[in-house]
Amino acid sequence: MKLGKLLYTVLLISLFHALDVRAENSFVVEWPPDTTFVENEVISIVLKVDRKKLDMIRVGSDKNDSLLFSLGSGDRACFGITLTKGLNSIELFGLKKGTVVERKNLRVFFRSALFPKFREAPAGFVRYFFHAGDNETRCAGCHVMEPSLSSLRPGKPEKSPCFTCHARKCVNSFVHKPAAQWMCFTCHEVLEAERKYTTPKPDQKVCAPCHSYQLNDWKSKKIMHGPTAVGNCTLCHNPHGSDLPDLLRMQTTDLCVNCHQEKASGAHVIAGFYGKGHPVRGVKHPFKADREFTCAGCHNPHAGDTQNLLNHDISDMTDYCTLCHKM
Repeated sequence: MKLGKLLYTVLLISLFHALDVRAENSFVVEWPPDTTFVENEVISIVLKVDRKKLDMIRVGSDKNDSLLFSLGSGDRACFGITLTKGLNSIELFGLKKGTVVERKNLRVFFRSALFPKFREAPAGFVRYFFHAGDNETRCAGCHVMEPSLSSLRPGKPEKSPCFTCHARKCVNSFVHKPAAQWMCFTCHEVLEAERKYTTPKPDQKVCAPCHSYQLNDWKSKKIMHGPTAVGNCTLCHNPHGSDLPDLLRMQTTDLCVNCHQEKASGAHVIAGFYGKGHPVRGVKHPFKADREFTCAGCHNPHAGDTQNLLNHDISDMTDYCTLCHKM
């Protein structure tokens, strides 16, 4: 009797182990590696899947409560998800007829130079680049990984080899002209190197050929704002698209106070009769009725001839204030 119970227990353990092994082989994460850090808001996920064991992938993350991706033909599934700044915990669930067969976790850090607490990735996190090595080989079965001369000016978005995976970069209210026309290689270099499709640094090298008029004007000024001086254009501007004018990454005042935190209240301007600092949000711009008044209402975010980068280059504060506040 005891021998029978023992054999029964061994049989059950073997059965559960077999099921567990079968589940563990249902999908493999080929990209990204765990503990990766990136500098882009959208990350591509590539899975090698066993379609006999799975028919769907569910993704949960800090920004995506639950996304479902059906599996088509082939042995790979790829999709993009949106990250939040900082650490993202991504859960991947392999499903068969609605039942979870296997679950895996990924940790990805979205690094952003705009925010002090997100400027450095945690210890142990490594930056990897997608367009390199084995990734190019894996994707070549479905995607064009070597652009041709026609890719320089594709004519239609869907003719660009970049469109399938990167279409989400160009769905904003304002889209940068090269991105809108899918002329990706205007800015991205096609190089056979450790990482392909780089952009030269500093960013100004890429921006200058089209924006030379503005750049020459800024260089003629006595003082340049730090990011402008070092050529870091993409610190404030998204090179692909934005829902804000001027391709800004954030509302202007929010953008400024990430570095100038002591100015967040607006109280750096004398309170005067009202007992408050000067408003830098929530009121209309006196000269641009369609715009909100922000820090840039008084300060030029690129360069100027006054220490505080004041617009109109008027150093006398009384004269400056009377531009709006008529005496």
